[in-house]
Amino acid sequence: MPIEEYKRRTGKQLTYTIEYDHGEYFIFQNGLMKKAFPDAMATGIPFKEAKPDLMLKLAIGDIESLNGMDE
Repeated sequence: MPIEEYKRRTGKQLTYTIEYDHGEYFIFQNGLMKKAFPDAMATGIPFKEAKPDLMLKLAIGDIESLNGMDE
């Protein structure tokens, strides 16, 4: 599973670790899981379209907007 470090551009500008793959991603901050997105199909994204690059973009969007997690 690929891993990407991402620093939030606003707020406290914390660094997050994103583990992502086809159809899933997990966001960590200081070793604590902040958000799990384990099944793209559950949200209506067809598996064929849920490629790793899309999962990374979605994770970054969630970090920037703090969607489903706190800072």
